[in-house]
Amino acid sequence: MTKTAKCCAIFFISTLWLVIMRIVFSLVDLSDNVSNWLFAVLVQVIGMGVIPLVLYKFWVKEDIVTGFSLKVKLPPVIYGLAVVIGLLLSYVTTGVSIIWQNILILLGFTHVNGVGTIYSDAGVLVAELCFTALLPAIFEELTDRGLLLRSLKEIKNERTVVVVAALMFGLCHQNAMQTGYAFIGGLVFAYLAIKTGSIIPGMIIHFLNNAVSVLGEWGSQKGGFISVIDSVIDGFITQHFFLAILTWVLCGFFIVMLLRYVGGLVKQKKQVLPPENSVYYFPNDSRSVDELFGSGFRRELTEKTTVAWYEYAFLYGAAALAFATTLFTYVWGVLR
Repeated sequence: MTKTAKCCAIFFISTLWLVIMRIVFSLVDLSDNVSNWLFAVLVQVIGMGVIPLVLYKFWVKEDIVTGFSLKVKLPPVIYGLAVVIGLLLSYVTTGVSIIWQNILILLGFTHVNGVGTIYSDAGVLVAELCFTALLPAIFEELTDRGLLLRSLKEIKNERTVVVVAALMFGLCHQNAMQTGYAFIGGLVFAYLAIKTGSIIPGMIIHFLNNAVSVLGEWGSQKGGFISVIDSVIDGFITQHFFLAILTWVLCGFFIVMLLRYVGGLVKQKKQVLPPENSVYYFPNDSRSVDELFGSGFRRELTEKTTVAWYEYAFLYGAAALAFATTLFTYVWGVLR
């Protein structure tokens, strides 16, 4: 079994674990707060953290930091831009969520909101920021970016990898209501991870996106400054919907520009060579390689690696499983 196939199998196991947890928690009678927090620990920490990391370490037998793209040595400006992108993305995904929800309603879907989190005190807010924002930012990025991109490593077309990773991220939420905005977020996370070689910027964006949602819910129940901001934004969207669409498009445009800037920044840094008098200097000339080792050595290094289609069998299985559960949530919403 190749390493690609093993990574795909680990991703399938993580997806299956999520399905099992959803079934189990549908049968458990707990308060919404406790149920959501316990579900987050079992799904995020165990299903998307412990299981993938342990299996990768002892089955694939590769370095976890490299395999899961956990590099942290990036230009500091990238981390600052990740904060800006995270705030912009939060607003864009709000728009995508509204539009996506209305499309589903037109298709006969009925969304029923549960009681949701009850913010009885500040401790609940802290818990929600931990379980709803921090844990997904860490562990979903580990599995849905780190592990998945490692599984797709042999696919050389970056656009294909970004779209596939984003589609899987949307489906792996296994909730028809979340598929739309999760796909858009997945495009941003995957692009950044590929261009920077690290999932850390994506973790920052992911956390901010979820944290803004948590703070909005807190404000709606407790009032205060956050509630005022939330009310102004909601009022603007309700009263000037087409203008709101324009602002979402503009924010999306700024996100794309920032992503391209980050990609160019990283590429520029990679192209910088040590000075010629450095002991590490090696000219970018293939003839020097030929003179030292022969042309056959260079051909061996640059030979394109091909992966058989069946090595992705478990990834196909994960996609089918995630699609089936997502479709079930849609059908359930139509029938109720």
